[in-house]
Amino acid sequence: VLLTGTQLIERAIKVQAGQTVLVTGALGSVARVAVHVALSRGAKVIAGVKASQREQALQLAVERVVALDDEQEMETVHDLDAVADTVGGAMAHRILQTLKDGGVYGTVVGAPQQAPGRGIRVDAMAAMPDASRLYQLAEEVARGQLQVPIAKTFPLAEIQAATRLAESGGAGGKVVLLP
Repeated sequence: VLLTGTQLIERAIKVQAGQTVLVTGALGSVARVAVHVALSRGAKVIAGVKASQREQALQLAVERVVALDDEQEMETVHDLDAVADTVGGAMAHRILQTLKDGGVYGTVVGAPQQAPGRGIRVDAMAAMPDASRLYQLAEEVARGQLQVPIAKTFPLAEIQAATRLAESGGAGGKVVLLP
């Protein structure tokens, strides 16, 4: 989670200070890390969430919150420098349209089916091991600067219940197994 969100911002998108970035699924664990890293690099971050999650997303220290499932609201989002996509799916084509010519679409869920055009660079990435960066992020977690919500912990003996909750998509955070 920590390295995936970080590398989406640092390696795939290569966010620079002052750039405007839309992070989709901003309340998810990977996306929360992406928001944190983009903000720490001086980017202007727009949190993309479902309309039903707007209130919760307002607690993120972002420039703006947009409802990805509100077509009218999405029409107000344009000329972005980058998109950090952690959701993918049917919204990918619409989200591509928010980028300015020459923008960057970084994704951890696979490249969109539609050709982006307009000189947009697409970088579908997978996290790579990076012990020193992971250590830095763990220190930020320890200092309370970065939070990854944990929905529920389970003893290893209850792995089936943990799996069901994780696969339900409605956990509201990470599902953690303990020995």
